Amino acid sequence: MNDLNTSPEFEEKVRKALKTPDATPEFANRLRNELVRRPVQMKPKNFRLAWAVAFALVLTILAVSAPTLVSAFGKIFGYVPEVGLVETTNGLRMLAEPVSSTRDGVTLTITHVFAYPDHIELQYEVNGIAPENDGWQAEDGISNPTAFCGGVNPGSLKSNAGDARLRLPDGTILERDYTGKYPQNVFAMQPVYDSAIPADANTLTFVLDCIPQARLGAAPENWEISFDLVEVPAGTIVGEPVIEVTQPVVTEEAPASLPPEALPVPQVTAVLERIIPTDTNTVMYFHFEVTNPDPSLISIMPRNVSVIDSLGQQYHMIGSFVWQPFEYQVGSAFEFVSEGKPAPGPLTLVIDQTVAYYWPIYVDPPQATSEEMTFTFDVGENPQYGQKWELNIPFNIAGFDFQIVSAEAVKFEDVGNYHNYIDGSQGYEYGYQFIVVGDPSLGLMVEMDIHGDEYQCWLSDVYKPDNEPLIYTQLCKNGYPTGQVSVTILGMSIELNDDLTVEWKP
Repeated sequence: MNDLNTSPEFEEKVRKALKTPDATPEFANRLRNELVRRPVQMKPKNFRLAWAVAFALVLTILAVSAPTLVSAFGKIFGYVPEVGLVETTNGLRMLAEPVSSTRDGVTLTITHVFAYPDHIELQYEVNGIAPENDGWQAEDGISNPTAFCGGVNPGSLKSNAGDARLRLPDGTILERDYTGKYPQNVFAMQPVYDSAIPADANTLTFVLDCIPQARLGAAPENWEISFDLVEVPAGTIVGEPVIEVTQPVVTEEAPASLPPEALPVPQVTAVLERIIPTDTNTVMYFHFEVTNPDPSLISIMPRNVSVIDSLGQQYHMIGSFVWQPFEYQVGSAFEFVSEGKPAPGPLTLVIDQTVAYYWPIYVDPPQATSEEMTFTFDVGENPQYGQKWELNIPFNIAGFDFQIVSAEAVKFEDVGNYHNYIDGSQGYEYGYQFIVVGDPSLGLMVEMDIHGDEYQCWLSDVYKPDNEPLIYTQLCKNGYPTGQVSVTILGMSIELNDDLTVEWKP
């Protein structure tokens, strides 16, 4: 099964899944179908060697009195590739060594487990699933989702099939967390359990009814694999050492494309938090701070990131995160990994454009009601392809004005003129296309949702031609919605600064 963060087509799928926040059924259905069920495949590795590296002790232990050491040292972080930051807290336990089980040519390997005092993070991977039995590669993976573990039809309730559970020695079963508290938990094979386990529970059992997105009946099911935990001594760095950026760091900000007094454009700075030099690359953690955030702002997301080393060489950086603004609210740290190994010495982090996301209905407290963000238009009882309706309906989010100018009845082939959908229409053939006009300097994008469960409206497309209005399309499975069509503006985004740079000197 394939890597998760490699395919632009898949990123496009994820973008389409960003319709509503974690708390709503619509969001859960869409993101779960398009993202949560994608099996995570680690790079091939020698598992015992990887474990040995992860558990290599870069010790700062000065005494045997472990419980007092962490408080003396503060937070102790290490970095484990493909896992991220690992904080050594009092009572941290980790997987003694990777554990594998092979059945009918399919190998399932538990690669990492970190048991913190209040939650457990686990990672596993699967090898040996034939492409025709992998829901992300099989020809009928989209048209027949229920043939695969965890797959549900659009609009249906989510399925818990393929969610790994943990069984404690006393028989207690731990279910993965469904609250959205842990961002990595959106990956099928990186479950997080929001629970403490007894200090003497050091042998756990991994329980899985079916492999996520594997064809039901074609791959081994009902897995049970026991594994052991070992305690990590306080003051131990697990994996690669982390450089904490503690000295003052100046963020140089390029002039915004719009004067701040003209519109309520947030003033954003980047703050570098941590740097991890490895043998093959450099990992950097940073977050954004906003001096004048509107209450409906949920996230500031980076668009393009690179790093310039002491020799003037510039390396592109790849984000190790889900492109999901609700998981990365303002102040959340982003992890980026360089494509290549920068030279030793000073580094300059360059963030080429950022995007601000505003979702007034879903922030806490809400800044607008669904009714305030909803408009209707009458298409009659028999709308026809190519029929248009003039709307000219104004909206304002966070002080930014835009207008829904018109709607048109379209087909999937019209959307295909803008973008190449690798999975075709998936049955979403008919819908409405909206022209949206706003200040052209903002790079405005909107997310909308057509109501009407009987029509199963879901597949959406956003297209912004140069120097032209925004074109937003949503398509439905069961024909054109008729009568009074109701549409809700879920949220919007705007482009911010041209560049943010942060210089770091070791």
